[in-house]
Amino acid sequence: MKRLDNEKNRTIDYNSGLEQLEKYYDRQFELIKKGNTDLVTLELLMLGKGLDFIRYVHKRLGISLELSEKSVERFEEVTDAFTRGVVQDELFSDETGSIAGNMSAYFGMLMIANIGGKWEDTENGAALNVNGRHAYIYDYIEKRLLGAVETDAVSYYNSVKTVRE
Repeated sequence: MKRLDNEKNRTIDYNSGLEQLEKYYDRQFELIKKGNTDLVTLELLMLGKGLDFIRYVHKRLGISLELSEKSVERFEEVTDAFTRGVVQDELFSDETGSIAGNMSAYFGMLMIANIGGKWEDTENGAALNVNGRHAYIYDYIEKRLLGAVETDAVSYYNSVKTVRE
């Protein structure tokens, strides 16, 4: 099987396609279960959460998300649907398995695939580092779902994109 990570910095090629990303994640998870704990990285954790979100949205809403830039608008539709219709407890059930956490991971994957950057563990939690600037995607998603910010996903994505340019 083709390796999707770069051995030097353990980054994942998000443009390899969702099927390949699923296979890669499953293989890494199997190796971790066998004791290769050095494979447990923030990058891999976020990949798993993002893939879970893609499956969840397809099952619950019938919307197919991808990692192409055209999915930013679809992600906005999904975010809007959750903002209007999901019980708050389900959105923020716990930090590791919440819809908000998985949404954040997917949105970060989408940005990495199209804008670049990498996940970093900071004092304030996981952040996407794009050209030395941090985007705290979970904070944005949480505020958006609670109605505390009006910036739509497309605008947020474009604001992170301008950091790259």
